[in-house]
Amino acid sequence: MKQKRRVVALLAAAVSVVPVAGCSDTDGGRPGASAPPSSLVLVDADTHGYLTFDTDREVLRGHTRDGKQVWEEKGYFPADVQCATACPDAAISATADMNRSASGTHVIWKHGGTSTTRSFRDDSLVVQWARNKDTWVATSESAVIWSDHGRTRTKPFTKGIEDSMGRVSEDGSTLVISVQQNGGTSWSAFRFPLTGNRLSPSPLSVDLPGSVGCLSPENGTMWTLGNRASEFDLVTGKKIRETEQFASDCASSGTSTMLGAFSAQSDGSTQDISITSGSRLAPFEKISVRSAGEIGLFQDCGVLLSDGRLTSFSAGGRADETEISAHSVLTVPDGHLYSIGPSGEVEQHTVTATGGSCRIG
Repeated sequence: MKQKRRVVALLAAAVSVVPVAGCSDTDGGRPGASAPPSSLVLVDADTHGYLTFDTDREVLRGHTRDGKQVWEEKGYFPADVQCATACPDAAISATADMNRSASGTHVIWKHGGTSTTRSFRDDSLVVQWARNKDTWVATSESAVIWSDHGRTRTKPFTKGIEDSMGRVSEDGSTLVISVQQNGGTSWSAFRFPLTGNRLSPSPLSVDLPGSVGCLSPENGTMWTLGNRASEFDLVTGKKIRETEQFASDCASSGTSTMLGAFSAQSDGSTQDISITSGSRLAPFEKISVRSAGEIGLFQDCGVLLSDGRLTSFSAGGRADETEISAHSVLTVPDGHLYSIGPSGEVEQHTVTATGGSCRIG
């Protein structure tokens, strides 16, 4: 499963990174890619399949890896969408505030061609991870909630929750839920091991400087987002190192970490990308690109969009921009890439990491 930002953020980023036809690159070079004819974006993916959202028609679809459509959902605007055990099985969170519903949040579970809808009184419940309709973890405006084989449990917060974020490691073994209470500045985090038969969260920290951004169980660490992006021990919650960087997004593998910081400019969005090898003494290599798109990582190879094209960024600091136009891209743990280019259709590519060099083909 990939490490993902909330769907709303993904949609905003996808709109902002689509280049205008005829615009030039920042260095005055070749023309930028033409704007795609559709408004399709990727919202989640894994090695088995992918999920898309048509922002014009407000239609979600689930596809197998070979492109076969398994399901379609037109009834709701999603606050978030998660692949379940394997895409295209999914959990769709449709909150009341985004769907003008007085009956609370609806969660739609997709399994093959079947669909199960469950209503929740909480207007803001968002599923952060799901194995199936009976085993899942969610957050609301007042609690962390999890269902273990149909038995629901809750950890309430008396001050309420201002914001929350859930991130799953690339290997699917670990989920960390971070929450910021109303009026608070720090974040609390809870670790859910996902490989056992039962869900049992463990308190990780009550003093994180930002929300959880990405996890690396192989290294036993996680990174936070926001000001002074920092690395913490995934078991003890102890801070390992702190940077001077702001991070909007990040990705971790067993060997590298990549941070991304988005900013809006008068001529479009930009993103400052930093990447480092797994060594805590290694410096961060940096690049700035015209993009606000999702970042990904395969081994030591970062994947990003630069001026509307798929680009790799090695831990050694080398950026290689391809000729492949795209406005949406997701990277999955085996180095497989899903992207959407000028045709408006989902395309598939691979990233190859060899001897410190990276290639997308």
